Amino acid sequence: MTTNQWVIPFYKKQFEWLRDAEAGMASYLQSDADKIEEQIGGKFETMLDIGAGVGSIARTLDARGISMTTLELVPELVEAARRRSPKSIDIHEGDFYTYEFSKPFDVVSYFDGFGIGSDDDQLKLLERMKSWVTDEGSLLIDIYHPHYWRTIAAGQKMKIDDAERIYSFDETESRMVDSWWHKENPDEIVTQSLRCYTVDEISSLCEKAGLTITAIFPGGAMDFDNWTYVETAPLSACLSYRIKLKKK
Repeated sequence: MTTNQWVIPFYKKQFEWLRDAEAGMASYLQSDADKIEEQIGGKFETMLDIGAGVGSIARTLDARGISMTTLELVPELVEAARRRSPKSIDIHEGDFYTYEFSKPFDVVSYFDGFGIGSDDDQLKLLERMKSWVTDEGSLLIDIYHPHYWRTIAAGQKMKIDDAERIYSFDETESRMVDSWWHKENPDEIVTQSLRCYTVDEISSLCEKAGLTITAIFPGGAMDFDNWTYVETAPLSACLSYRIKLKKK
């Protein structure tokens, strides 16, 4: 199975096995929307969110008056987003590498999912995202940090709703590996694998795409000793960090 062949089966099963992921998340989503507006640092009117899932953050920002557009590959997630979202959100189903938009956006984002393919794939995606943003616009992308997945998360196992999962790390390819199975069918395993980048590595890739990192925002981390989530961890210890990008 090539890297990209796992994408639809994994996210489809994840969606099936998790219960209502938005239940009890209203406060978190408002906090995340606050962060997005703060990270952009100025007024913006239009935003494209790719890998949007069921559209949770799009609905939160739409309620704040942002004209939201989403792009998602997995049909089941797109269908759920359309059921739950107001007509004001422009929801698209398609592949990041082939889909076309007729006009650029003030902000283009990719949260919690960058790194699906090879470095060449990521470079192509960055170039496409650059073409989707206005000349003065910004991109926000979450990047997985290799140190966390190599030294903190690898080997950790947990249960979530009807699923169980275990983390590992592919040292050769610098990829986090996240394997899931239904608690009643442990032999049916689906796995996601995402490329992790140091700041220097992602900076170099962005430069090749004609983009410059203008800000870095460390994300959170799981404290596996106490089984608590720390909202903001040091850059060296966070599971992912968010980069803000501008056209060169």
